[in-house]
Amino acid sequence: MKALRAAGLILTVTPGRSGTKLLTRLLAECLDIQAEHEAAPRLNFVLRTVQFAPIAARWWLVSEKIPAIASRLEGKRPYADISHLYCKGFIEPLLDLGLRPSVILLTRPAREVALSMLAIGSVPARTVSGHLVLVGPDDPGVVAPADWRAWSDYQLCYWYAREIERRQRHYSETLPKAGCRTFEIAMDELTGMETFLPLARFLTRKRDVRIDPERFAAIVAVNQNPREGVGQAEAADPPDEACCAAAEADVDAALAALG
Repeated sequence: MKALRAAGLILTVTPGRSGTKLLTRLLAECLDIQAEHEAAPRLNFVLRTVQFAPIAARWWLVSEKIPAIASRLEGKRPYADISHLYCKGFIEPLLDLGLRPSVILLTRPAREVALSMLAIGSVPARTVSGHLVLVGPDDPGVVAPADWRAWSDYQLCYWYAREIERRQRHYSETLPKAGCRTFEIAMDELTGMETFLPLARFLTRKRDVRIDPERFAAIVAVNQNPREGVGQAEAADPPDEACCAAAEADVDAALAALG
């Protein structure tokens, strides 16, 4: 724990399908940050348990996750675990343990997230992969109407993206009060040197950050996470724009009614 505090921990609050693999490569290869993508042991091993028994998160962090990270630390290089899972029950236990991570709020428009999830068959509360790595409308602590089971797969994916947006707003307000630094950046801003530089300055705490432009260009030119995943066999055809808009309106109205 002491070594991790000294090195500095970097985490993300993000929905997934939002550029996390790209971000990991940029941090590791352009900023010399020890960055891993969903590092082992993966948080989804205990995600389902943590939703209904939150105390399990602290136990697992202390007994499994933090020792594993500590064993891989490379001196005092900052360590980043880039994952969409921390905001699903693991941030508060980390704070209780005395860690104060720097947190990247990595955003992507809800429709884009939902369509990308649908494309790989990862649907909250409905497909195997959705249960494995996502929160669902039947989990504690989410905001969802009682009749969510009538929603289409696309609506469930869109609801999930909205739920993570809600959590991003929550953490943008609460984490600074707890002593954590936060920085918000959109997925498409990762691909431009000028829009990536403010994040680089935030993470390195340096005004003058030098990034090899050729290396940066080579990384962002490649799709780091093509539409492949554990739920690919369950994937559905995407709805057209008009269907998306109508489905989203129903979800947004239901959420607005809940306040």
